[in-house]
Amino acid sequence: MRNQNLKILKVFTLCLCLISVISCKEDIAKPENIAFNKNWKFIQKDVQEAISPQFDDTEWETVRVPHDWSIKGPFSKDNPSFSRGGWLPTGKSTYRKTFRVNASQENNKVFVYFDGAYRNSVVYINGKKVGYRPMGYIGFEYDLSEHINFNGSNVLTVTLDNSAQPGSRWYTGTGIYRDVTLKIRNKTYIPNWSLYVTSSRISKGEATINATFDIKNENLEDKNLTVETRVLLNGKIVSISKEDALVASGKKKDLLINLKVDNPKLWSPKTPDLYTVNVQIKDNGVVVANESVRTGIRKLGYHKDTGFSINGEQIKLKGVCLHHAAGPLGAAVYKRTIERQLEVLREMGCNAVRTSHNPFSSEFLDICDEMGFLVMNEVFDEWEIVKKPTTVQDGKKVRIPVKYYANIFKEWADKDLTDFVLRDRNHASVVMWSIGNEIDQMKTDEGIPIANRLIDIIHKLDDRPVTNGLIGYGWDAWPSEGAASTSDIRGYNYIKENGLDREDQVAPDAMGIVTECASAQSYYPRNTYLYGEEKAQWWAKLGYKHTDAYEWVEKRELIGYRGVQAWKDIKNRPNIMGQFIWTGWDYLGEVIPYGWPARSSSFAPIDLCGFPKDGYYFYQSQWSEKPMVHIFPHWNLDGMEGKEVTVYAYTNGDEVELFQDGKSLGKQKNNLNDVEYQQWQVVYKPGELKAISYKNGKQIAEDVVKTAGKPAKIDVFVRRKTLKADGEDLSYIECTILDKDGNVVPKADNLIQFKVEGEAKIIGVGNGDNFSHTSFQAKERKAFNSKCLAIIQTSENIGDITFTASSQGLETTVVSFKTEK
Repeated sequence: MRNQNLKILKVFTLCLCLISVISCKEDIAKPENIAFNKNWKFIQKDVQEAISPQFDDTEWETVRVPHDWSIKGPFSKDNPSFSRGGWLPTGKSTYRKTFRVNASQENNKVFVYFDGAYRNSVVYINGKKVGYRPMGYIGFEYDLSEHINFNGSNVLTVTLDNSAQPGSRWYTGTGIYRDVTLKIRNKTYIPNWSLYVTSSRISKGEATINATFDIKNENLEDKNLTVETRVLLNGKIVSISKEDALVASGKKKDLLINLKVDNPKLWSPKTPDLYTVNVQIKDNGVVVANESVRTGIRKLGYHKDTGFSINGEQIKLKGVCLHHAAGPLGAAVYKRTIERQLEVLREMGCNAVRTSHNPFSSEFLDICDEMGFLVMNEVFDEWEIVKKPTTVQDGKKVRIPVKYYANIFKEWADKDLTDFVLRDRNHASVVMWSIGNEIDQMKTDEGIPIANRLIDIIHKLDDRPVTNGLIGYGWDAWPSEGAASTSDIRGYNYIKENGLDREDQVAPDAMGIVTECASAQSYYPRNTYLYGEEKAQWWAKLGYKHTDAYEWVEKRELIGYRGVQAWKDIKNRPNIMGQFIWTGWDYLGEVIPYGWPARSSSFAPIDLCGFPKDGYYFYQSQWSEKPMVHIFPHWNLDGMEGKEVTVYAYTNGDEVELFQDGKSLGKQKNNLNDVEYQQWQVVYKPGELKAISYKNGKQIAEDVVKTAGKPAKIDVFVRRKTLKADGEDLSYIECTILDKDGNVVPKADNLIQFKVEGEAKIIGVGNGDNFSHTSFQAKERKAFNSKCLAIIQTSENIGDITFTASSQGLETTVVSFKTEK
């Protein structure tokens, strides 16, 4: 009997052990990132009572982030954002999200990650404050574990305060305007941004990928772990490493894993091949941590004589400065928005972007990685001195201070910079860091210790070089030589040829890049050509009493000669790495050289909606290999009959010939080793102009402009007709007014109504008119100089979409889409 009882006891003990093991395995979290963008409650004011989880928010608006509420307007001269913020509303707002966490996760970790929330965000979980972040562009993560209710609902509350205005030198947006992620982790985990991947010993035959990361153990016992690190290309393992690691309770262990990759595919703008480095940590065979990053194997080179190179090939950075917002959608930026923006820039010949002048979204850099763009990743527009940028009031230049970052720089700069580099350092697209733009303290030696401190932070975290966009060169008022020399690469804002010559003498061993320069674009709105009385009437409508704005605009010229010259100055200087024009796209705010009623900038060769201006084709002629020719102005110049008009041409051929109504007006050479454009004096009369471009005597391209008749129909252009049924995918639908013969009607301003049926909705409209105060949230839009735009967003349901564009007196156009998972 005793032996039988012992057998029963052994069996019972064995069962308990098995149950214990099974329970332990069930308690181990499957590492998971949960998209946290849907079903937020929102109100456009500060509601402190909403911090309490018992607060009733049922009457609040339900929104999906990314969410920017400022973009809804209205535009008003009374809004404190002023012209710098595009005259749009700002202020305080509150967001709440109610959610549950599975009770099985009770012994695990819960984090929330925000990629950006503008600004002065305070985050609470179940009434407990977990963090504050004043900078609106930075990503941040908070540990919610201590306050999570695993047996019921939880409430995440976020308050934002963007009421100090003017709050920036450009439109910022207001709200949780980037992605939010809930992260479930085991108590043995790899901390946020810990996994850092580089490559070394790169050749055609092999390369080494180096992965460094921390393992943190918050369990009550030591952990004997197995670490498996894999390198994958297109989902297939190309290299793997396994090793054991003992991590003591409450401690952190640093690891460095080196993995050999045979015959590596090298990342470059032409071949943006990406590898995935995946780290799995196992505890008794169970995966407790699983983190991945993408990386590009590439060899970056920087030299004082030969400039920038990638994988041994010298390359010019043909770059643009961008602001973070997305035109009609404001600062709520979606993946498709970024893709389209970069597609249009790539078709211009652009290969590089400067993130002016703050951290962009992680998604932006992801897409730059995928598309092969080179990025100057910039973090600050202000250090310790408040900027007082130029505005235009009643036609006169007036400086006003902004309430942006200077007041918190001493307290927050080191933390913000550190997090900025940790978040972004794995991106293959990032080729250099920038710690500032036009910083006043860099004009004197006062900036030296600050610059050195910031640069040291970056150098401790990453090996890519640091620059700083310094001001003064364009006005022969040189910054401090000591301050300029702190950077690994000197950043020249608006430098001219004489300044570059001077730099060759003053700092012959320095590397340099034009961090900012004028673009080859008129300040007049897209497709606006004004002569004589028509120009006088256009300015009279603005009603300015002072002439500063008029003189500023007219000095730019129709071709934007300063931008032409800026490229000419560096094209054949191999030691200058490249340039970033101001800017790639127009953006809300910073309306100079205009004042009210302008609500967006005018600097770029692409307007706010993504429609090219004439300057776009100048850069295409210089930066793109695809044969092209472009002539302007259009040929509907009422009132100019019998008068001479200058006709301009841009081409990448070596010769261009202009015809008027079939008669040749002569050929002109185009020196491809220089920077040239062509021009003819032509007596205007309605009809046709045609330009034919030649290379080595053979025709390679042509462009035609005709005097158009009355508006007759709507041409619609979309880049994709199959969309994702994920509730976030977008289609940008470009509408152009044509006459009955298919010619663009260049001054058409017909009101177009938009209608969507099926699994999508309209979320934005626009037309590129930087003086328009019509809401971006509408179902119709007037064409501006023949064009307007509608943006539709898919639902989460698979199905068909029908989009209709109609206007009184014009043929209706219908476009069909389908969606898929």
